Amino acid sequence: MHRSLTALACLTILAGCPRQALFVVLPSQEGGVGAVSVDDGKTVTTLDRPYATAESRAGSSEPVEESRGDIDVIFRRAFAAQPILPQHFRLYFVLGSDELTPPSATAYRLAFDDIKRRPVYQVEVVGHTDTLGDLRTNQTLSLARAAAARDRLVRDGIEPAAISIVGRGKLDLIVPTADGVAEPRNRCVVITVR
Repeated sequence: MHRSLTALACLTILAGCPRQALFVVLPSQEGGVGAVSVDDGKTVTTLDRPYATAESRAGSSEPVEESRGDIDVIFRRAFAAQPILPQHFRLYFVLGSDELTPPSATAYRLAFDDIKRRPVYQVEVVGHTDTLGDLRTNQTLSLARAAAARDRLVRDGIEPAAISIVGRGKLDLIVPTADGVAEPRNRCVVITVR
């Protein structure tokens, strides 16, 4: 009888023991999932499917069932603190100019909207050219393209100090070509938003 009361008291104490740690495998944005092993020194629990969960209590760990809704509630603050992933946007220019092509003028809005949705941001604008002109002309043009993109962002309300620009001319081709080739896909700026 004494043993039963002691065991019942221990179970009551352990049941009331707070969770020391909760381990959850979350899928990536693309839906992929990795795996994690939870090792308490006595047992190893492998979590290898989306939302698989284990908890640690009183020095031991074991798999537990948590609904996706409960996981969302438990980790709400952590999810909210996750940074927004960097994004890359490519805008194309009219031959020999710093004027955006009509489709890129529309695509510009996607880059702008991405920047504005971030509470804190850093923007890098890298200008490129095709290989039609000489090295100096293309370097100047690529920098003018990057500056034009920056100036437009600033006019629309993006903080100038958060934008860096560089011109790569024909030194860093998007689409490798021989010299003297009019490749429209190389006449661009690449905007990276972090």
